[in-house]
Amino acid sequence: MQTLKNSVRLAIEKTALKLFAARGYDNTSMAEIAAAAGISTGNIYRYHANKEELLYAVIPESFAEICLQTIRSKISLVEGMSSQQAAGSKELKLGNERLLKFLFTHRRKILVLMRGCAGTRLAGFRNTVRQTIVDGVLAHFASLATSPLKRKRMPDKLLLITVYNNLITAATSILAADTIDKCRKETFTKLLAYHLHGMAALC
Repeated sequence: MQTLKNSVRLAIEKTALKLFAARGYDNTSMAEIAAAAGISTGNIYRYHANKEELLYAVIPESFAEICLQTIRSKISLVEGMSSQQAAGSKELKLGNERLLKFLFTHRRKILVLMRGCAGTRLAGFRNTVRQTIVDGVLAHFASLATSPLKRKRMPDKLLLITVYNNLITAATSILAADTIDKCRKETFTKLLAYHLHGMAALC
């Protein structure tokens, strides 16, 4: 019986993540991963029983929760602030920098999650991200109603869903762009500044 090699397992998982990020989980087959990793299709199944199992090996479900917690932490930075105050907040600026570092460090994993993993436990991640953001923003503005800022109205939920759908799509496009991280960071920074000013106008 042939011994399983850790180096082969790592090569499979590294290749799978690269192809999942570039082509999407749904559009990548085990045979394609095996060929790109330089092993036979039969051999890849000795390391991972199926593509879904391989997905969880490269993107543990715990990583999805880390992503959501990162988003919640960023939203909490503007607690008690109006949109105008948030736009000029040093804390939020530092929070954005931490968020960008996280996104770039885990760029491929996040691309896979955002593009969808049909039929897996990670399938609804993009919608979960959007809902987490919308719920956090609504809770934030609800809290302002009892603050000295005394908001008179809540932002429209349908509008927020649309805004954050667009923001997520733009962010995913930037992450997927064939360029260097410096260019991605500059574009992201401009996108976030544009978003904050837009929120100030809408809310």
